[in-house]
Amino acid sequence: MKIHEYQGKELFRNAGVPVPNGFPAFSVEEAVDAADKLTTDIFVVKAQIHAGGRSKGGGVKLAIGADEVKQRANDMLGMNLVTHQTGPKGKEVQCLLIEEASDIKRELYAGIVLDRSSGCFVFMVSTEGGVEIEKVSEKTPEKIIKEWINPNGNLKTYQARKLAFALGLEGPQIKHATKTFLALWEVFINYDCSLIEINPLVVTKSDEIIALDAKINFDDNALFRHKDIQKM
Repeated sequence: MKIHEYQGKELFRNAGVPVPNGFPAFSVEEAVDAADKLTTDIFVVKAQIHAGGRSKGGGVKLAIGADEVKQRANDMLGMNLVTHQTGPKGKEVQCLLIEEASDIKRELYAGIVLDRSSGCFVFMVSTEGGVEIEKVSEKTPEKIIKEWINPNGNLKTYQARKLAFALGLEGPQIKHATKTFLALWEVFINYDCSLIEINPLVVTKSDEIIALDAKINFDDNALFRHKDIQKM
């Protein structure tokens, strides 16, 4: 089972994973209302579909001011968004996420998945944020750093710190990344996830670590334990 980015970010926010402030919108009017609630003049309007590559297909746009948010929402809602993951038929955009823009210094990648070959979970990070991880794996696999986690164990603090150091983070960034990685693991294990992916995970100019994306898949066999996820 998959959920939308705005739903994944709500799970992240509740677990202590930093995410931008934002609201979902199912109409142009709701998009404008969302912009009015946010204390910024620079917004990101993001199409909510179950597929990656949205920005290349025109599904992620900056907007300056509420009037431009209205224009972007009017253009996106109802559009047929085609990405490399949707196939040529694309997917209709029925929901948007309106959120505050972030002051980005670096783009990184973070993900957790089950490695069936080893029978362990693997927490992966890369400095190649914003790039499709499949391309990184194919062309520069050395840029994907991994920490394996026993199915009956947990991500350890020292492992989270190793991942932070491997990304070349420094100073307060290391503390923020370590805390974020541990919180991501809690989401993954507590909700019986089969995949969590953040691309990009960003470092801001104020040295914060923020999840600008939230892709989450759940183990269907465990959904009976999570009525709140089923409702999504």
